[in-house]
Amino acid sequence: MTLGVLVGLAILITILDRTGNMDAALNVIRDPVTAVTGWSSTQTDAVADALEGPRDLDAARDEITILQSQIDSLERENEELREIEGEYQLLLDLFNRARQAPEYSRLTASVIGRDTNQAVRSIIIDKGSDDGVRVGMPVESARGLVGQVYRTTQNSAQIVLLIDSSSAVPVRLGTSRATGILRGSGVGGAANIDWIDLRYQIAVGEVVMTSGLGGRYPQDLVIGRIIDVERREAELFQSAIVQPAVDFDSLEVVFVITDFEAVDTTIFEEQTE
Repeated sequence: MTLGVLVGLAILITILDRTGNMDAALNVIRDPVTAVTGWSSTQTDAVADALEGPRDLDAARDEITILQSQIDSLERENEELREIEGEYQLLLDLFNRARQAPEYSRLTASVIGRDTNQAVRSIIIDKGSDDGVRVGMPVESARGLVGQVYRTTQNSAQIVLLIDSSSAVPVRLGTSRATGILRGSGVGGAANIDWIDLRYQIAVGEVVMTSGLGGRYPQDLVIGRIIDVERREAELFQSAIVQPAVDFDSLEVVFVITDFEAVDTTIFEEQTE
């Protein structure tokens, strides 16, 4: 029995030596309490790490929530900056337009309403008679002619757009120098020029401007470009379709030309007996 125990111990010592566990075994023999305490500490740390996992997950979720809030805040700031950039560009365009034609005094007004009746194309601005706005004053934007003041209150005014079916604007073409009367179509955003003499060769792309004839509008206010020409040799006159330069559906700010004096020429239209 003793021999068997010794042989077993020899085999165990050999295995511990070859596997590198001899020092650990000797430590247990020398100080069993410390060895057991170390093993218990290792197991405790493993259990603590397992329990720490859910706490780390909660912290990660809280951090994700904070980061998402920061992202939302940055996106709002970006949208505000884009809005400021758009307003800056609009004001820059208006400033450039005023600089191009400094001979007129302009009152800047914001669009605060649109006519709900689709048969009537008009807008409402936030300037009225208290601001010096009068019926008949021309209204333009940075891109071109918008229309004319139709009626006013103390702090607002209605502007009939040049594409309204009741509008009639004397115009001149930039290249051919032909003249005619631009009338709004009411819907679709386009307008037609009637009463163009057949002797003029009208080209698609010509710039259309106010002619100043009739005394209701200043000269050389941009209106748009020719996009189609209707010419029939059997007719006395030809006509053209105009795409206005102004996007009337997106108007935000306009100019009221306050120092242009319209000329009343109706007396010359009466038939003399």
